[in-house]
Amino acid sequence: MKNLSSKWQKLIVWLTGYVNIIAFFLAGGYIFLKTEDEDVKTSAKTALVLTVFFTVIELVRSVVYSIMSLSEAPYTTLSNISKVATVFTIIKIVAFMALAILDLCGIKLIPVKGNASQNKTEEKTNEIPEDK
Repeated sequence: MKNLSSKWQKLIVWLTGYVNIIAFFLAGGYIFLKTEDEDVKTSAKTALVLTVFFTVIELVRSVVYSIMSLSEAPYTTLSNISKVATVFTIIKIVAFMALAILDLCGIKLIPVKGNASQNKTEEKTNEIPEDK
């Protein structure tokens, strides 16, 4: 995957994050470990947070739905849980699409620490204290 451009690596990270957490850990983990580009690593971290967030929501929904099914909850309650799950699915699609498009276009939502912070530390180390 080193031969892929950074845009393709970002696209793979976002697509696998949307599809499945296992696919994300395989592809995203490989890209995160093997790439030298900090921008791609930042994209992988952002996709990881979003993937874990929606996986936890799906897990909670599944547990609640299963418990309600076992307790023989009325049909309207189970139907409402399904409607909430549909809303979260739509939110997941929109979130992944929007963040992937912004990331591929080069718009940063999370500022990356770059040369500005390195220059400040270099200036501090190069200063000579004055004797008074």
